Amino acid sequence: MTKCFPGLKKKPEKEVIKPAKSQTFSVLFLLREPKNKQNDLLPIYIRLNVNGQREEWSTGKRCKREEWNVQTKRLTGNKENTRITNGWLDVLYARAYSCRLELYTSGKPFQAVHIRKLMQGEEIDPPKMLSEAWNYHTDQIAGLLGKDYTPGTLAKYKTVYRVIKKYVAMKNKADDIRLDEIDYRFVRDFEYYLKTDYGVKINTAIQIVKKLRTVIKIAYEIGWIKRDPFIAYRVRHEEVHREYLTGNELNQLATRRFRKSRLIIVRDLFLFSCYTGLSYADTIKLKRADILKGEDGGLWIQTYRAKNNNRVRVPLLSPALRLVEHYKDYPRILDEDFILPKISNQKANAYLKDITNLMGWTKRLTFHCARHTFATTVTLTNGVPIETVGQMLGHKSINTTQLYARITDTKVSRDMKPLKKKYIGQELFLTEEEVD
Repeated sequence: MTKCFPGLKKKPEKEVIKPAKSQTFSVLFLLREPKNKQNDLLPIYIRLNVNGQREEWSTGKRCKREEWNVQTKRLTGNKENTRITNGWLDVLYARAYSCRLELYTSGKPFQAVHIRKLMQGEEIDPPKMLSEAWNYHTDQIAGLLGKDYTPGTLAKYKTVYRVIKKYVAMKNKADDIRLDEIDYRFVRDFEYYLKTDYGVKINTAIQIVKKLRTVIKIAYEIGWIKRDPFIAYRVRHEEVHREYLTGNELNQLATRRFRKSRLIIVRDLFLFSCYTGLSYADTIKLKRADILKGEDGGLWIQTYRAKNNNRVRVPLLSPALRLVEHYKDYPRILDEDFILPKISNQKANAYLKDITNLMGWTKRLTFHCARHTFATTVTLTNGVPIETVGQMLGHKSINTTQLYARITDTKVSRDMKPLKKKYIGQELFLTEEEVD
């Protein structure tokens, strides 16, 4: 019995490696009787045997029966043709064992037919197509709707796949493409097609290619392809000027009187988005239960974005509170508890165009413009840190917030005031030559 002394660790037992399951394998050559018995040259066949399963095919060589040695399974003699045939059989023999070793080291189960396919350059497994990878991903998106994905995401992937099918049909005269045929050049050519023949803008083309990259990355990680064609792919976004309202424009819109009630409602929905940073979809789905009292004693909006389910918490500013109070008695459908009137997105955007024309503005008003107004004019210009702005907008990355928030002249002027005071009255000593 082994004693254990204090301070000494017990020596670990040596790991026992179990041998792999034994596998029988053999390669032999044999003669076959030809269909045309008038021919005295018999075809030489190769036969593989893996665990009793056979696979045989012609080697492409022939010989007379009397030239064949049954013991050695080779031709007898020292003629040039004999040496060539025996050399070819030796090559096939070595190739069979090499392919068997390649399959064995892969760790996957295989049979004689797999060795034969590998020797003849055939695909052991059917090549995966882009449609299979795309359906695999979109099926999972469909199964996770309302959890990790939204219906809009699924619709975008389906739209992108229709674009890719159109491109593949034009390029390859086919309705599908093998995953291993998608290389770096395919990606570059597809991006070029989107910007030229398909006619979308640079940033839109990049978003389309990104969805292709997502599907290809999944296929690569699953093991359906051996290389990632996007490994060297780089994108360069085009700088886009995003419209937002200045403080004066926001006040003009808030105090403007409209005759038509539909324009008043859309204007108020737009203003609510300007003062909360909520998107159109998040604005119209707000219910009374989404307004809670915060730790500061004020009212806050707490909801989850319809786009990505990110949590959003925004303290309600006074103009937004007045809009909520204004529409508390607005007639609604029975059992609905929304805090603002509901209107379709299509009509809302159409009425925003009418409002823009009545205001005499050249800016294109959209509800996305309202989010940019909240990020730039309402918050950042008034000294709210960009990290806080991103939190209220429901962004996970500060880089996304930077696309919304713009440094305005008002903020630059305010930030420069202390510096301007510092240099007031500072004298400059100039010589006459320097003045000239």
